[in-house]
This record gives sequence, C-alpha cells and structure tokens, in this order.
Amino acid sequence: MKETLEPVLSEALRPICPRDNHQMRYEANGIQWKTPLDDHVQTMAAYHCDFAGCSVGYDHMNGYFTVVNAPERPFLVEEPGANPLQCARHGTWLYRCKDDRSSSGFAWRCGVEGCDYARADVDGL
Repeated sequence: MKETLEPVLSEALRPICPRDNHQMRYEANGIQWKTPLDDHVQTMAAYHCDFAGCSVGYDHMNGYFTVVNAPERPFLVEEPGANPLQCARHGTWLYRCKDDRSSSGFAWRCGVEGCDYARADVDGL
C-alpha cells in the first residue's frame, strides 16, 4: 500500500489578512483540541492575524478561515470571498501577500513548503 503525504505548510510565508491587510504570523501549534476518547491533544499549524482582536487564520489546506470552538474539535468557517485561487500543482489554497513587482502591490502564492507557484493579484479581490 502506498502512503500519500499531505503537503507541508511553509513556516516562511507572509500572508496578508483579508479583513485588515495586516501581516499574519505563523504558529506551529496554532489550533489545538483534545480527542474525546483518550484526551490526547491534537494540533494544527496555521497563520493567524492578531491585529485588534482579529480572528482570521490561514493554512494551505483550508485557505483563510475563522475558528469556531466546538466541544470536540474546532470548526473552521471559510472567510467569505477570501479563497478565490488554488495552486495548479497541489490543489491547495493560495494566500495573498505583498509584491512590489505587481501593479496592484499584491500577489497570490502557494503555501506548500518549497512551491513557487504564484499569480498576480486578481482584479476585484
């Protein structure tokens, strides 16, 4: 049987929050919950915006989201209109970042470790 590994989220990204345009920060154990059967702590790496109480997060598998804490496991609610593009190589959600080479000053990039897939900012977003 062949094991398929999930693409790894890069720790070196500089995603911009879709709500307030502030840079988000990486947290290796950003989202935590306990499994109901053995009380074992599970974690999920993600980027978070903490500007003025903002609760937006980002990871490549879920895109931009807000966390709603549920009893068993956090529930990720997609940020409306914030996830328009996916990586053509990995099928993961792109993040928006500053890019001085773009006419708009922004670009969309893949969050997978080692991937250089990028798109210029898309009009209307």
